Amino acid sequence: MVSIAVVGSTNIDMVAYSDQIPERGETVTGKDFAIGFGGKGANQAVMAARLGVQTFMVGAVGDDVFGQSAIKNFVDQGVNTEYLATVPGSSGVAPIWVDADGDNRIIVVPGANSKVTVAQVENAINSIKDLKVVIGQFEIPVEVTTAAFAAARKLGITTILNPAPYRDIPAELLAVTDWLIPN
Repeated sequence: MVSIAVVGSTNIDMVAYSDQIPERGETVTGKDFAIGFGGKGANQAVMAARLGVQTFMVGAVGDDVFGQSAIKNFVDQGVNTEYLATVPGSSGVAPIWVDADGDNRIIVVPGANSKVTVAQVENAINSIKDLKVVIGQFEIPVEVTTAAFAAARKLGITTILNPAPYRDIPAELLAVTDWLIPN
């Protein structure tokens, strides 16, 4: 069976809805609150698995309740977590404030996403059987994504980069990227 590896982030989204986003020093009453699974990498992995592709999530979660919940969600969604590390500390989180017009403000706290290592991703790329595609984005250290893509390139594996959140793309990463899919 053909496999895809998503090298990227796993976050827990914490969304507060209110009529307005508070100004500095102001407190407002919210209308609703939701917790969901997110992270650009995690979203890509879940969608690929839902399409029936054998999908591996390569990244990290913290050793907290959010990390445990994220792993359970991946398993429930059919995503292989063999190469998803659990590291000391917090998982990635994204507190999000949404006003009545749907405008939002987001703070991404990388947590475990900043602890994904070059050795970890190279091991995954070199170990996953029938790996055909590696997908990455910019919510983990860029040098880790670059190393994953370089390892994939050596094996003739297609690489796809979603350069989000936006930042300049280092020449070293662009050189090992087959498909660029900005949104």
